[in-house]
Amino acid sequence: MNKAVVFTKGKPTENANSFDTSISALIAGGVAVSGKLVLGNVYTLTSIDDAKDLLGINEAYDSTNNVVLFHHIDEFYRMSLPGTKLYLMVVDQDILPATILEDATGIYAKKLIVEAKGEVRQLAIAFNPKATYTEAASIGVNADIKAAIKPAQDLAAWTYQTERPLHVLLEGRAFSVASASEIPDLRDLEISLNNPLFADKVSVVIGQDYGYASTLTSAVSKKYASVGTALGTLSGINVNQNIGEVETLNLSNATRNKFVKAGLSSHKTIEEAEDLLEKLEERGYIFPVSYTGISGYRWNNDHVCSPEIVDADGLMNESTIAYGRTMDDATRRLRKQLLPKIRSVQPVDASGLLPVGVVKSFDSLGDEIFQDMQAEGLISSGKTYTDATSDLLTGDKALKVAFDLQPTGSINKIQGTINLKKSL
Repeated sequence: MNKAVVFTKGKPTENANSFDTSISALIAGGVAVSGKLVLGNVYTLTSIDDAKDLLGINEAYDSTNNVVLFHHIDEFYRMSLPGTKLYLMVVDQDILPATILEDATGIYAKKLIVEAKGEVRQLAIAFNPKATYTEAASIGVNADIKAAIKPAQDLAAWTYQTERPLHVLLEGRAFSVASASEIPDLRDLEISLNNPLFADKVSVVIGQDYGYASTLTSAVSKKYASVGTALGTLSGINVNQNIGEVETLNLSNATRNKFVKAGLSSHKTIEEAEDLLEKLEERGYIFPVSYTGISGYRWNNDHVCSPEIVDADGLMNESTIAYGRTMDDATRRLRKQLLPKIRSVQPVDASGLLPVGVVKSFDSLGDEIFQDMQAEGLISSGKTYTDATSDLLTGDKALKVAFDLQPTGSINKIQGTINLKKSL
């Protein structure tokens, strides 16, 4: 790939166009359908009917094969916008999530991303092991999902380096703890002792539609997590929105009997797991919650597997899904804006520096993108800084440009004081 415009992330110390942020992908374990569904192939869906009619994936497919695949796709389209593009790959059920994401031979996640021509903005991995699968002893989510967090982050780093940034959602199936105190902290993970893992492009979903899970006959399937629902939620909102937005993002639909009762992938209801919820929120898991006075369930928050970091210069990391998606969107827009200027002729002054006019013209190109995003309500502000000392005469002739982006905020809680007064 010819990487003509290259962005490096500034790091703190320790719509059917190129900006269609709804485009998503799902890789899931499953079973081939003769004459329709071939394992390892990449398919493009735009509705649940495509899954049914073109691939033979329907409710009967799920029940016959003891998998949760049609349900994930159906949930994706329930939560996303009509006509949304979903890239789908079904792999053998014995293929583990880490293998899919590491993709050493380029036949799984990387193949899908390449064939999708970089359109994918969010990728979900649904783990559908066979009914004979034995859950390895693990505190928190399934051990094979834990093992996939670093490969997911590595894949996201690869997509960024190859100018196709995205976010990864993992199905945190089979959540299990004895008490709240032993819940592993997804925001404080280690690759090895004293070697922290900052997986800010990865999120783990442990919520499930408890009512649906209760209809499943396989004990393995009952421990599924609603990663398709979360993927559809992300797909259907702006990049800067929190998937837990209370006002607009109700997961429940009584008419369709969806998320009428919510639970965790331990196959316990949210109400049964109430003593765990505060700690799960603190430690970066994504699951459904209810609010007194409002019907239905919402996602709790848009967590990632990384702590929040702000350094002495005010640089922030992508500590939420919204921050990461906003950065990805800005990067894609800026690259498209600047790409036509590659190989263009630019004047230099007697000292070999860029004239003020050239600096201002490139500043305005970047600022135009930020102004557009600000007008769309996606960011608070942004600023471009073109380096006048960029050497365009020798070496790699790189124009050095820096961008500062201020995201929009999100209200996680409202703290108020209420008093009884004799008079006002």
